[in-house]
Amino acid sequence: MFKFHEIDKEICLTCQYYDTPRRVEVIGNKVFIDFDKTTGNCRLFNNIMRINNTKAGATSFCHYKRWVELP
Repeated sequence: MFKFHEIDKEICLTCQYYDTPRRVEVIGNKVFIDFDKTTGNCRLFNNIMRINNTKAGATSFCHYKRWVELP
């Protein structure tokens, strides 16, 4: 439904610990993250709800790790 193309940003949407429906999609020579919702849950901290574009590391409990499905 939604597409995000800045996959090098350290935000919740590109984090391995972020739980929301998403998948990698390649269109032409560009890589996108295709996602359905604008929020998800952080599995590292009691599944607290976060907004997809929240900057990683903004809180003390954040231990950002790049989502393993990204190139």
